Amino acid sequence: MLRTPGLLALFTAKLLSTFGSWLTLLALPWFVLVTTGSPVKMSLVLTAEFVGVVTVGLVSGKLVALLGARRVMLIGDASRAPLMASIPLLHLAGALNLPILLAVSFGLGMFTAPYVASQRLILPELLGPVRGADEHLLGRANSLIDAATRMAALAGPAAGGILIASLGPAQVLWIDAATYLGSFLIVLTFVRPHPTTLATDPGERPASGNGRPTRSSGFRQVLNDPTLRLFGAALTLVTLALPAVFLCLPVLVLHDLGGDPRTLGLLTTANGAGLALGSLIAVTALSRMGTTALTAAAALLCVPLWLLLVEQPIIIGAGLFLTGVATPVLAATLITHFTLRTPPDLRPHVLAAVTTTENLAGFIGSVAAGPALQFAGPRTVFTTIAILACAGAAMFVKGLRDRITRPAPLGRHLPAQSTAERT
Repeated sequence: MLRTPGLLALFTAKLLSTFGSWLTLLALPWFVLVTTGSPVKMSLVLTAEFVGVVTVGLVSGKLVALLGARRVMLIGDASRAPLMASIPLLHLAGALNLPILLAVSFGLGMFTAPYVASQRLILPELLGPVRGADEHLLGRANSLIDAATRMAALAGPAAGGILIASLGPAQVLWIDAATYLGSFLIVLTFVRPHPTTLATDPGERPASGNGRPTRSSGFRQVLNDPTLRLFGAALTLVTLALPAVFLCLPVLVLHDLGGDPRTLGLLTTANGAGLALGSLIAVTALSRMGTTALTAAAALLCVPLWLLLVEQPIIIGAGLFLTGVATPVLAATLITHFTLRTPPDLRPHVLAAVTTTENLAGFIGSVAAGPALQFAGPRTVFTTIAILACAGAAMFVKGLRDRITRPAPLGRHLPAQSTAERT
């Protein structure tokens, strides 16, 4: 799989930039929390990025369709590098305040929505027109890119905890800025996808009156396909829940687990270790997983979250690890079906709709989590997270069963399943 031209470079760029993002995921909330003492302000900074993602998310599909996935990725990395560097630079100059931090966080989010959609859309282009339409090959390619994310999630938090303790959170952000620059150079030099033909029968897709896909075509495509509706509901519920976990952890560590940023790093690393193992499973075994195995993965995603109610670092770490194992398997399954149950010319719009929905759910979760943490405490928030994740897992399982009884509307995009693959 890595021998596919450009795929190794894309994997490396993803690994590098995600490593930096994990450093920021620890450093930025910790910075706000220790300087202001307010979980609400901490959640506002994270929420500002979600607002940027959602604001641009609705038009990101059209943007990717017009400019191409590779060009959008280059613009995203080239823009986010100086934005991230501005935070430690302004802090060093004594000019950083909350409104500026919110504005920078919003700007980072604006470039994230089309970037995330492009990372997925470029995979069929790298694989080529024949291999890119194969469900199992595309699922493995998606798993491989997810593996870069999960591997970075293993190293990034551990390094972040140590670096925050030794350098301070503001200085760690310089490293994230450098990773965006490195990712830009790798994509610019080595990632060169095959051109694709996007034309399909106009009768097969939601479109405007002139036959062209519109901004809302992606949402309509998902809503018109019962299986994608169920997968969309699963994605929404899970992304309402899981991002809030990492918003809760700094508060839990600071107030209930000793206040050492290295503890925060280790807990996040436990999740990263699970993500790395889950990515390995997804890359090597996803094509052999049927409904029963994927149902077990859904249960593994949500049930261990109840362990977060036990205020013991080892127990919490175990819960985060187990949830992490399941996450890549479910993520690759969802993205593969969102891609291959959609005509090629609608894929930018569908994946933009998926990214927007995912980030809107994360935005809502972040907005709610800050005040809930301040007034109700982590225990109440963790209970809500576990309930939402279990509901999302149930929708995912229902979607798995629905895909068997409802073949894809465009049958040529999804190879027929064997009997062994359906169980």
